[in-house]
Amino acid sequence: MAVSEKKYSLNDLHISMAVRAEQLSEIYNKYMIVAFDSTESRTGKLVFCGDVQDQEYDSWFMQPKPITPIYHDKDELEDMAVYDE
Repeated sequence: MAVSEKKYSLNDLHISMAVRAEQLSEIYNKYMIVAFDSTESRTGKLVFCGDVQDQEYDSWFMQPKPITPIYHDKDELEDMAVYDE
């Protein structure tokens, strides 16, 4: 499955699209889950994208496929900024 190394924006996303976790690094304040066919896979399918950790989100942790949950907190990222005085 060939996937470009493009960084995705929220508008690019749709469920079942092939992605690598690093391609989602510029999407903030969204809960996402990428499911993989095997533990060796680097490319998986986006199976969840939402604003909250709901029952559907939780259900992905109860199934046998390897998954990667992703959440990038915009406020936390901004707090790590370094300012010179």
